[in-house]
Amino acid sequence: MVTPVLPHQNNVQQIGYKLLSMLNFKGKRGEEVARTLISACLWNDSVESKSRAYGVSPQTVRN
Repeated sequence: MVTPVLPHQNNVQQIGYKLLSMLNFKGKRGEEVARTLISACLWNDSVESKSRAYGVSPQTVRN
């Protein structure tokens, strides 16, 4: 059985920072939404669970 190799935590964090710098959402809430979306994508997690971790409403992220 082959197990997939997960990326190193630091590499994922660097990718997240790079993606965040490329997105241009205005305002504090926009930055929180961008962080939530990037984190959910990088860790293959749901937006709802990541939004709770960042203190953002899931409804805000979906809109």
